[in-house]
Amino acid sequence: MFVTYPYFLGLRTLTVINDAAEMAGLGGVYKMDIDYEDKNVFDMLGTGRTEGVFQLESAGMKQFIKELKPQNMEDIIAGISLYRPGPMDFIPKYIEGKENSKNITYDCPQLEPILSPTYGCIVYQEQVMQIVRNLAGYSFGRSDLVRRAMSKKKTKVMEAERKNFVYGNEEEGVKGCIANGIPENIANKIYDEMIDFAKYAFNKSHGVPSSLI
Repeated sequence: MFVTYPYFLGLRTLTVINDAAEMAGLGGVYKMDIDYEDKNVFDMLGTGRTEGVFQLESAGMKQFIKELKPQNMEDIIAGISLYRPGPMDFIPKYIEGKENSKNITYDCPQLEPILSPTYGCIVYQEQVMQIVRNLAGYSFGRSDLVRRAMSKKKTKVMEAERKNFVYGNEEEGVKGCIANGIPENIANKIYDEMIDFAKYAFNKSHGVPSSLI
């Protein structure tokens, strides 16, 4: 049977974890009752003493996790997603927002419920999909087309979609930001940020299982 290397590596990782859990008398990973809100775990991670912790054991990640001081799973998911070439540039903004949430500003009110979990930063492809839906009236299907264009670095497609995002497209059922009361300059600014994000597009659905492990 043919299996891709990342898939095989994931299965191997889970097998090792399962064997360790069984040797510890915990009955294997599928029988373990794990508290994902255990404060002691997050406090331990915040010390940077993460040798042997999946995804968090490199020297750079240890330093980052000490600065991040995660308090919940959302912080771990974002941390793993940010610590890569490209999004690393946004780490200072993320940490600043986490430490001083009162100083976070949003270009329009519609962005707050989308970006507040990541302290005002765009971190995931799913957030971009939600932005184009909530701000410009995209359908779920069309928002996924934008996501795919981002993930494949199709900047020409992203630029062509700007007009629909800002001004709308009645024939294709896109309302547009201006029709939702968002000024043209603000809509273009938000779109510029999404274009920048497209350089390192990452999906949260990939970060979640890594963080759980």
